[in-house]
Amino acid sequence: MWEPENKRKRMAIKRKNREDGFTLIEVLVTIMVLAVVLIALFSCFLYGFTVISRMRQMAIATQCIQEELELIRNMPFNDILSLDSSFENESLSLLEDSSGILSLEDSGGNDIKKLTVSVIWSYNGRQIRRDIVTFVTRKGINKR
Repeated sequence: MWEPENKRKRMAIKRKNREDGFTLIEVLVTIMVLAVVLIALFSCFLYGFTVISRMRQMAIATQCIQEELELIRNMPFNDILSLDSSFENESLSLLEDSSGILSLEDSGGNDIKKLTVSVIWSYNGRQIRRDIVTFVTRKGINKR
């Protein structure tokens, strides 16, 4: 009688030991799931930082164009007609391989011109261009 009771105790102890921890497969599956989640999270952060960097550069280019447009709008019309085809701006140095371009085209008469102000720069080996188009007249804005 003594032995079966001892045997039951040993089996109960073995069963308890078996249920206490995780198996190797459970641990490996958990590690794999965590790795997939962390890789996805990391790639989302990396993509987010890339988008933020590109939008920052787009904002700098837009700011350069707006500053140049304000300078041009304050010029007399005859001075606008003799503008260079490029412009310099202090903020352009923040963009890699950047240049400012001015383009003046006829637009249905001698008193109105189409002005395109552009900034071109490199980002991750690609050329990016930002353009803003406006019209300038001999009489200026809202003058009759």
